[in-house]
Amino acid sequence: MSGQFGGIMFSYYSRTKPSQYHDNCIPPERRQITTQTTEKAHKEGDYSQCDAVTQDRIWKQSVGKEGMCLKNWEENWGFLTEFDSKGNQKPKEELPEGVNMYSNAVPNTNSGNYGNKVKSELGVKMQKLEHQFFGGQRKRKLGSEMVCY
Repeated sequence: MSGQFGGIMFSYYSRTKPSQYHDNCIPPERRQITTQTTEKAHKEGDYSQCDAVTQDRIWKQSVGKEGMCLKNWEENWGFLTEFDSKGNQKPKEELPEGVNMYSNAVPNTNSGNYGNKVKSELGVKMQKLEHQFFGGQRKRKLGSEMVCY
């Protein structure tokens, strides 16, 4: 199995040993020196020994870091979208203006999905049966002889 790695092993291996080839693919004007954090790397078992408040604080920190990474992605890794797999610059796709982001053919919400299925033959039959099933529980109009003034 020399030269081959499993999915988990490869992802661990690729993070611990950076590739000079991939580092050289980054354009020099976009290259930045990253600083390492001084925080200790925690293992999964460490979190199980924490109380609920500490676990919540750790979770908030990780969500905050993830949000910060999303904000900084364009600056740090946006150049990857500008080039194809061979390193040639891709033409920028211009998005059309004034296009509605909501679809007319496909429902946009979960309740729309439910309502969309009712229009089928089976859905109409189910509605009719449901109407008949609950017919005895509906309020009825009383005859005119029962009304007291």
